[in-house]
Amino acid sequence: MEYLSVIVGLVGGLGLFIYGMYLLSDSLKKLSLGLLKKLLEKITSNRIKSMFVGLGVTALIQSSSATSVILIGFLNAGLLPLAAAIAIMIGANVGTTITAQLIAFKLTAIAPVFVFSGAIYFFFAKKQKEKNKGLVVLGFGMLFLGLAMMSMAVAPLAGNETTRNAILAFGKYPLLGVLTGLLVTVIFQSSSTTTGMIIAFASAGLMDLPTSIYLIFGTNIGTCITGILASIGGNLSSKRLAWGNTIFNIAGTLIAVAMVPIYLKYIPMASADVARQVANTHTLFNVFNTIVFLPVVSLFVLLMHKIIPGEDYVRKGIKYLDKNLLTLPHLAIRAVIDEMVVMLDTCAEMLNKARKCTVAYDHKLRNEIAIDEESVDEMQKEITEYLVEITQNALQEKHSRLIPALLHSVNDLEKVGDYCEAIVLLSQRAYENDLKFSDDADRELIKLFDKTEAIMRQTRKAMQKNDERAAAITLTIEAEIDELISQYKLNHIKRLENSVCISNAGLVFNDILTDIERLNNHLCNITKGILHLGKR
Repeated sequence: MEYLSVIVGLVGGLGLFIYGMYLLSDSLKKLSLGLLKKLLEKITSNRIKSMFVGLGVTALIQSSSATSVILIGFLNAGLLPLAAAIAIMIGANVGTTITAQLIAFKLTAIAPVFVFSGAIYFFFAKKQKEKNKGLVVLGFGMLFLGLAMMSMAVAPLAGNETTRNAILAFGKYPLLGVLTGLLVTVIFQSSSTTTGMIIAFASAGLMDLPTSIYLIFGTNIGTCITGILASIGGNLSSKRLAWGNTIFNIAGTLIAVAMVPIYLKYIPMASADVARQVANTHTLFNVFNTIVFLPVVSLFVLLMHKIIPGEDYVRKGIKYLDKNLLTLPHLAIRAVIDEMVVMLDTCAEMLNKARKCTVAYDHKLRNEIAIDEESVDEMQKEITEYLVEITQNALQEKHSRLIPALLHSVNDLEKVGDYCEAIVLLSQRAYENDLKFSDDADRELIKLFDKTEAIMRQTRKAMQKNDERAAAITLTIEAEIDELISQYKLNHIKRLENSVCISNAGLVFNDILTDIERLNNHLCNITKGILHLGKR
């Protein structure tokens, strides 16, 4: 027997299948990503609704791994409760079985038609959205071509008793079968790919139903690796989801292994086609797990909090904006100022984290500052809306004049938060590219951060107490900072000329100086408003 031709055919078919699967999933995701995010944003703790959304989303994009990555992103941003995310993931496990059901239709005879029509549609389409539709059809066809190549390549092995017995051993030793399915899925990071291979081998007569069942059970555990990898560096909720999904599938597998005799009795009744039997096994496993575990999602959340204890870093909310104060403008405006002080304090925390990242980049701080920036954005939105509501009441002239200045100041504070995050992103760039600042540059940054923190303290005092002396101090410090930045940029050029600093690190350093300068400009815009200078 020509084992080389078998290997070449199997590898080629597998490559075609994987690429077809990638094209299909990636193009569907691009076509529907906006819709998916809108759906997920509206999810509440209703477990039934969440489960069906997870099922529908995953059936649409043909990838439970993609769904888990999106969910982890939402959890990291604090946009979803863990209970809803777990319910969505349970539904996603069912949704991903649609791929196996499609594969079981064995559309290999007309697969070339899909490939040709998809390619033609892609090349003649003008808009990217239309091109993605062509790639969906092309990927669908390539998937079945790959499946056909794998089946034809391994078909000769069905007549080889030694090879067939070796593969059937997976059915005689359940643990071996489950571990093999798990390992292959971890390697490919796709349960659909492993399931496609199982269907190809079963269709060629190399596998019986018991062997396929244990391998399928393993794929459901192995597919969890993508979520685990995506949760690295994320918050505790994302880790709880990733490991919770893994525990959920392990527990489901233990139950399913004990129920194999029932599978072997009833699965063949639905269809005599072994490919359909494999697909139905995959679907039944996940549907059964959903029925068992969905009612106890809340208990599962408590269990995950015990296994992975601690509290996540969460977004800061509004404290002082009380709707009952709107009829009393002077009190409502005082509440706005108090809220702006909270907003400034959040920016001060961001600046401190940004400063630490310039010294030693920390991904945890990077994640925290992203959450802080979202908090600042949300505060800006709510304070602005509250100020607009204040104007709908009868106001004294002094209050009418104050509202525009406060609106400007809120926008300036939001910009301060943006520049703090920008500094962290620059620090991340330096870290990822192994760029180091010179000792002189480090000392210059320390001095600038010290003075910026001083401006923040004086701005806070000026805002909170309408302190004109504190406001005037900020302008004096700003002038010092402007002079220092001009000098430090010249120093930087000299260091480049003397090869003390490399150009790439120098670019990052220069951008940080610019961000610090602009950050301080926005802080001083606020204090100029208090001093009634400029346009305010």
